[in-house]
Amino acid sequence: MIDTLTPRERRHLKTKQAILQAAQDIIAEKGIDGLSLREIAQRIDYSPAGLYEYFNSKDDIIVAVCLEEIAQFSAYLNQVPADLPPAERIVQLGQAYLDFARDNPEQFMFIFTMLPPCQGSFTTLSAENTPYTTLREAVQTYLESEQIRLPAAYTIDDVTYIFWAKVHGMAMLQQTIFCHNEGDVDAIHQWAFEVLAKGLKTV
Repeated sequence: MIDTLTPRERRHLKTKQAILQAAQDIIAEKGIDGLSLREIAQRIDYSPAGLYEYFNSKDDIIVAVCLEEIAQFSAYLNQVPADLPPAERIVQLGQAYLDFARDNPEQFMFIFTMLPPCQGSFTTLSAENTPYTTLREAVQTYLESEQIRLPAAYTIDDVTYIFWAKVHGMAMLQQTIFCHNEGDVDAIHQWAFEVLAKGLKTV
């Protein structure tokens, strides 16, 4: 794809990527409060005013960084094989979600605390490769494989929300008050996902 770009377009893309990389580095080193257009410009030997050719504001850069982090999160989840039995795939996706949060705590918290509210729903990004779409596809495949007919008032998005809320709540507890828990929480998590999957058969 990049081979079809003109030299000017390649330079533009390269500079844009450098801006985002500098922003990610600054956030990792100094936190979000340390991020400024001036600091980004210094890192890439560019003028602060010149950054407006690529982004309208610092907030736009933050959104772009968030979307890059979301893409990495999605790629992590998509390592779970798509050809697993549907119920097992739901369980493994849940575990992968928790593993990502545990192994990348700063990245995980950044995604869910810094993405502006207008961009904060994965459902608004359904055309993109997001964790939400990965979870939704797995839920849909499971419902179809078990021939589960949901009550008329509920949709696949509602079921996905339930699963997402459960796994995300676990991930947040894992990052906060249970961050030093020494028990076998992985076994508890797996059991919770299995119970949820089985419970859908009774709706």
